Amino acid sequence: MAYYPRDFASRRVIGQLPMRVTSISRPHLWIILAAFVLSRVIVVASGVGSMAVLESVEGPEYTHLLDGGPALDMFYRQDAGFYATIATEGYDWFNDRAPSADMVFWPLYPALTRLASGISGQGCVWSPYLSTCATIGGLIVSNLALLASCFVLYDLARRVTQPRTALIAVLFLLAAPNAIFLSGVYTESLFLLLVLLTFWLAQTGRFAWAILPAVLACLTRSVGVALIPALLYLAWQMPREKRILSLLLACLPGLAFVGYIAFAGLWVGDLGAYFSAYEGVWGRSASVVDVVLVYFREPVALLGWYPSWFDLAFALGYLALALATLFVWKQRAWGLFALFALLIPVASGSLLSMPRFGAVIFPFYILLALWANRPWKQLAVALPSIALALLILSRFVTWRWIA
Repeated sequence: MAYYPRDFASRRVIGQLPMRVTSISRPHLWIILAAFVLSRVIVVASGVGSMAVLESVEGPEYTHLLDGGPALDMFYRQDAGFYATIATEGYDWFNDRAPSADMVFWPLYPALTRLASGISGQGCVWSPYLSTCATIGGLIVSNLALLASCFVLYDLARRVTQPRTALIAVLFLLAAPNAIFLSGVYTESLFLLLVLLTFWLAQTGRFAWAILPAVLACLTRSVGVALIPALLYLAWQMPREKRILSLLLACLPGLAFVGYIAFAGLWVGDLGAYFSAYEGVWGRSASVVDVVLVYFREPVALLGWYPSWFDLAFALGYLALALATLFVWKQRAWGLFALFALLIPVASGSLLSMPRFGAVIFPFYILLALWANRPWKQLAVALPSIALALLILSRFVTWRWIA
């Protein structure tokens, strides 16, 4: 029978929970490490194989790395080009003091990418080409963050369930349909790690320290503000003498979010530049109504850029998991984060990328692991997930991006 404990906050002992890290058994440690390595090898092998067998979209806008081979080039797709360029050359909006498309990409991930790549004026130790250097740097950041996320997720899950269930949750993460993004030059893994650290610190008695990764999450992706409702909820559960200060601290991530937008706007002379770039360049209209109406007024494809049934199916599935986390499992803080992490991109007026956005909502992996308490249930989750991962990966590396 699945175990559904009540959430930490309902115990009203936030700030008093044990601060030690839950020990991980040696077998589970080696299983996680082996699963991480094996899953990443499969990602690379599948990507290289897809590029060799499948026809790729060609054109001047579909650029490739000049060296490194297909095992590296497969990750240099779509948004990865923006992150690599920002890491090597900085923001166009900053350099030119004018609104630009790269304004919607938040600064922490490209900054860490530049640091990890060791870029200098002559390239880096791996390559004379800056795009290759930045791609390698991004892969280092993403995969280290993913590995760290596995252990934080395990420990966080272990605190509300059993070690075996926590292990299954980690394995589900490594087999997620969005595997290519979790390992690629994208913000998913870094954001996931910061979110996990936020909840791990908040729910193990270090609420003030939890604000730091929450602030950093808001400087990684705009959806980082989804942490604020959860932090406010946890702050409200604090003892009365700590409640006011905790509520104020919970608002600090929002200041980081507003700070970047305000600084960029002031720098280019247009306070609304971030939002105009988001709408004009990326087609995000901040209209929830459009999310629904587009499926009735335009042709809808099974897969593709926009609109597609694929995106809608993932969005509805994620919504069901978020509501189950909030109202069935009654993990209130986790459920609030999950719900707002979905509603924020939906409110932009498009379901494009929803399959990818849901990959960073960690409670889903634990909830599915709780349900999958039998081998057949585990296969029912893992096999379709792996199949979708291979589908998304093959389309991504051949420039047919869907997620």
